[in-house]
Amino acid sequence: MSQPPQGIARFDSAAGMVQALALALRGRPYTSPSESPLLDSLMPAINRLPCKLREQVYAFGGMTEGIGPSQVARVDVEAIAEWMAGLYPQRRYPAAFIGSSNGALMHLAAAMGVPWLPQTFLCPVRALGNDPDDARRALEQGLPIVHALLGADARIAVHHMHDPNQDRLMLQHMAYYRLKYRRLPLAYREFLLRSLAPGATLYVSACHRQWPVTRTSSRSVFQFGATGGASESEYFEGSPRVRQYLSRYGIARPRWDPPPADDMAPEAEWGFDPALLDDLQELAEARQWRLIRIDHAEPESLSALTADTYADWYAEQGEPSRRLLVDSFLLSDPLTTLRLRAIPYWSLFGVEPSARLLEQYLQRHPGFDEIDMLLFSHGTEGVGLAPIERWQQLLGWARVEGRLVGVDPSRYPRDFATFTRFAEDLARLGPRWDLPEPMSIAFFEEALQRHGANAEVALSRLQDGLG
Repeated sequence: MSQPPQGIARFDSAAGMVQALALALRGRPYTSPSESPLLDSLMPAINRLPCKLREQVYAFGGMTEGIGPSQVARVDVEAIAEWMAGLYPQRRYPAAFIGSSNGALMHLAAAMGVPWLPQTFLCPVRALGNDPDDARRALEQGLPIVHALLGADARIAVHHMHDPNQDRLMLQHMAYYRLKYRRLPLAYREFLLRSLAPGATLYVSACHRQWPVTRTSSRSVFQFGATGGASESEYFEGSPRVRQYLSRYGIARPRWDPPPADDMAPEAEWGFDPALLDDLQELAEARQWRLIRIDHAEPESLSALTADTYADWYAEQGEPSRRLLVDSFLLSDPLTTLRLRAIPYWSLFGVEPSARLLEQYLQRHPGFDEIDMLLFSHGTEGVGLAPIERWQQLLGWARVEGRLVGVDPSRYPRDFATFTRFAEDLARLGPRWDLPEPMSIAFFEEALQRHGANAEVALSRLQDGLG
């Protein structure tokens, strides 16, 4: 795939999911978040390093994705939108998705054979000597970067995200700025105009997850912490788990001391900024598209729903599936999932809340013969991380065999070779089938309405198109 412009990280949810879905629509498996043969070839050697050195190499590798502070004012958000839209094959589609990143949604889009355009992407900026545990300093030092990003393009909001729990390694050398399109980029508009005929459907993925933030301007916020293993109160007020975590890393403080939160905003990585709806409604009305918003409370609200939709879809084709394939963050391959006739279940991260949701799903659906599981490695034993034994226990729900795919249990959660090994292990699974006929729009919407009530998911019609 083509190299992205400066200013977007390939290791992030948006870029990884766009690449995985675009490859699926081109009939190719997703084999590497980095898309770098050189880096991928080094992963097995990196994995054999001692623990601390392995962490340092991982953090340094992530730093290479960042831009320098002097480059921030030249970030071209239009070029980034053009790169993401340009990954998809150019043809007519019956529908498209736009909005919040969501791994489960990628499987629905792949089943329908349609693209997704993300509202949010990560712009990492190098910050050598950064202190992951000093949030007040991070806010102060980040303000010039935020103002430069705001000045680079008036169509975006800037969410400076600082999460010392899940992003500890990366934050030692960079700062995270998630940019959200509040107006439709020209590249997105042109892609949709080329790709959707009158009467087509544009689905808006609208995740309602919010987070307490410190507002720094009308279009920017500082977000301390993030959705994952720790609760909001643990980030802001501390807990025994936070105290133990900081002590484990030799940090001489009992809790974090972030800037006071004075507002609520869409969660930096997963939340949807409704400001984008104005442009979408205007374009849909002019082009006579159906515009339908898929409202969901949490990122994982779509996980069980997607699995249930796939199960119904396979059964309707006379091919009921007894295989579950569990994704983790951006470790996912929609094309191989379809060819295995596996039911996809997307886990946000390798954290206990995600493990608990998967367990609840398995309690409702105990009949899987095989369960294959991918696990994303954050590199630290963060607050709320589910240990490898917890995930292995969930594999025990398989009636015949449960497998970790691409995971070295002895090195998790510092198993960085999993970023390439997952594809190698997936390639060995079988048997394989031809791709099924695409899921119809009618089937998709009926399934969402049928399963959505229990998952806090609702369809909202914003524009009727030709109907």
